[in-house]
Amino acid sequence: MFDKIQGSLFGAAIGSAMGSATAFRSMEQIHEKFHGYVTDFFQPPDDTFARGQEAGEVSGDFYHTYILAKHLVAAGGQASKELGEAALITWAEQPRWFEAFADPTTRHVINKLKSSTLPPRHRLYMSHYFALSANGAAVKIFPVGLMRPGQIEKALDDAIAVSMAVYDDAYSISGACAIAAAVCEAMKPGSKLYDVVQAGLYGAREGERRGREIARQYPGPSVRKRMEMAIEIGLRSGSVQSKMAELADCIGSGIAVAEAVPAVFGLLVANGGNTMDSIYSGVNIGNDTTAAATMLGAITGALHGVNSVGAEHRRVITEKNQLDIPGLAREMLALNE
Repeated sequence: MFDKIQGSLFGAAIGSAMGSATAFRSMEQIHEKFHGYVTDFFQPPDDTFARGQEAGEVSGDFYHTYILAKHLVAAGGQASKELGEAALITWAEQPRWFEAFADPTTRHVINKLKSSTLPPRHRLYMSHYFALSANGAAVKIFPVGLMRPGQIEKALDDAIAVSMAVYDDAYSISGACAIAAAVCEAMKPGSKLYDVVQAGLYGAREGERRGREIARQYPGPSVRKRMEMAIEIGLRSGSVQSKMAELADCIGSGIAVAEAVPAVFGLLVANGGNTMDSIYSGVNIGNDTTAAATMLGAITGALHGVNSVGAEHRRVITEKNQLDIPGLAREMLALNE
């Protein structure tokens, strides 16, 4: 169990750091900028959100995830909306991360939590689902899956509770539940890729259903149905690169949850669940590569354990970031036991 928790945390951290350099470029632009397929850490260029960071530093979103996990440990593993809000406030007190990485939804919630006066919402913010259903809930939710190994219904309860702190809409909840359920299943001894994918589909379906009962509703594409389309692409014959290109063209890999989460499951299947190959595909697919690679690292690291995550990459993460990943993993293990 310790092996799987560490694998997930390190896998997500590596995906976060590596994807920060390639973010919001196309596959072709990544290849041109970095002179080929990226499989190592690079300093993020000046036109990325992570500009100013060193090669191997994780994104601000991963620091948010790390803080959320620490809050979960402090609460004895009991997730709630209030816990999600507390973790968000702690993270927002770090200007370096908040200013560069907070999306419009997160900024609005922070303003609301810190002020007794509700800030006005722009009409676009209220009406356009991309402004609300960013992939943030899905990217940050995997610690709840680590805390509920094999307990899929409890993992979904926790994912919904934490997501409601910021992303209180059915699509965000669906995406978060897909990732939480996949990680929860991956934590089971002997779990297979098929089981993980099926758990993700179940989580997306249940998350959307339950989200429609308790959260905002507005027009938008189904995360689950797009997951099915992406998985079908991932299962086709051909090279991983050709499947990546088709996923980028037909599903997308951007900030919208209905792009990012389906793309992750398509890439997961295309790479046969291999940890580093899956992370690399997330780094190179283009658009929101930070999010895609983080989620892929979280799922595959939990499925295959820490030894499936590159040792040299783990060393760089440890050296470049003020994160005690083994210590956090031990704390999470203690609660699981």
